[in-house]
Amino acid sequence: MIFSIGETSKLTKISIQALRHYDKEGLLKPIYVDEETKYRYYSIDQFLQIDFIKRCKSLGFSLEKIKQILYEGNNLENILKSIVFQKNIIEKEIENLKNIKSNLNRLENTLSHAINSLNKPPLVEKMEFFILGSSKGEIKDNNDIETHIRKVFLKIDLSYNISDTFIILKVDKKNYNYYEEVIVASKSIESKDIYKNKGVSLYIEGAAFKNEIYFEKIKKFESDNNLKKFESFFEIYYISKLDNKNEEYSLINIFHSFELE
Repeated sequence: MIFSIGETSKLTKISIQALRHYDKEGLLKPIYVDEETKYRYYSIDQFLQIDFIKRCKSLGFSLEKIKQILYEGNNLENILKSIVFQKNIIEKEIENLKNIKSNLNRLENTLSHAINSLNKPPLVEKMEFFILGSSKGEIKDNNDIETHIRKVFLKIDLSYNISDTFIILKVDKKNYNYYEEVIVASKSIESKDIYKNKGVSLYIEGAAFKNEIYFEKIKKFESDNNLKKFESFFEIYYISKLDNKNEEYSLINIFHSFELE
């Protein structure tokens, strides 16, 4: 007894598109194909194969792996080996997802704090992060910034889109529109180079080379509160973004440290 592809779809609760795809991939060939109409037909025995495929898919097996189990080693020992192998893959994926969740939590906390502090007066806070790499040299425009960023990532062998990294521009003390170093930093990707300090933060939405007014606000705040300046300014870019007119409005923390107590 044979069944049309539509009947097979209804009886096995699998879509016609999936059955056609399995045919194309050589995973489940119809028992018969009408030469004139090209209609596919399946035997009731193939329903067991379909159930096996559905079970394997529910366990996360790829179609290629299911095909291998069905046609290259369909015995209990090989099935057990495949299950153990798949379990190890899933455990690695779970660990990876846990890491992604941790990074998302850190980024959520960072952005929540930054957004709550956005466009408000300067505040004193502790700053801590790992330095993954840096590139020093003349930086006079956005092209220079991008070039230095790419140089850093080449050195540290990390993807530009790696999670939980951010860019820091070190500002020249004498010229706020000139940067002397680009730093790639992270709060979760550990390195031997750790930055820890206390300083004044000012959170803004802005762009490189356009923040002189905010440096002056920080300097006034430090003067009013008798804070002893210690290092160069940092522009910490947590989220770099453009508006619909291609203007930059990145989420920036302008940070100026002072001597630790």
